Amino acid sequence: MFDIRAIRENPEVFDAAMKRRGLAAQSSDILAMDEERRAVQTELQELQQRRNEASKQIGEVKKAGGDAQEAMDAVAAIKGEMGDLEGRERTLANSLSQRLASLPNVMADDVPDGDDEDDNVEIRKWGEIKHASGPDHAEIGEALGMMDFETAAKMSGARFTVLSGGLARLERAIAQFLLDTHTADHGYTEVSTP
Repeated sequence: MFDIRAIRENPEVFDAAMKRRGLAAQSSDILAMDEERRAVQTELQELQQRRNEASKQIGEVKKAGGDAQEAMDAVAAIKGEMGDLEGRERTLANSLSQRLASLPNVMADDVPDGDDEDDNVEIRKWGEIKHASGPDHAEIGEALGMMDFETAAKMSGARFTVLSGGLARLERAIAQFLLDTHTADHGYTEVSTP
């Protein structure tokens, strides 16, 4: 996900990167969302300061033996306002996070521009295809009922597949082999995060 501070500091660079991905400028909308969220955060901090001062006043009034009900009512009202603002801030933060997460990664400077994979530049090639004719892996996988591109497209978009049966098991076994090899033989530590 993108760092909002980097977008604040260089919106033109961010928009140029999005343009390379075929998208319109994004920074103005993102920065407007960020500005609204930060304004709510500032208002929330001011309310917290007012609440702290009023709470201190309650202690002083009670210590002097006076009636602190008015100050206690003020603190309760401030807490209510703060609850509303905290909910609004969470909503704005989630919206901003979702917006940033939905954008594609910035391409490296050495990646050539192009409309699709047909514009890719071949850097190196290894070996030759031995069986240029006949069905490819996708056709075989679908025919065996182990690959489902249609369901995957509904779930994640194009270029994904749902694997099942022995093929799903094979993929899991390859991943396990990779983990075992790198943790046992190459000194890596496996980590499971929440």
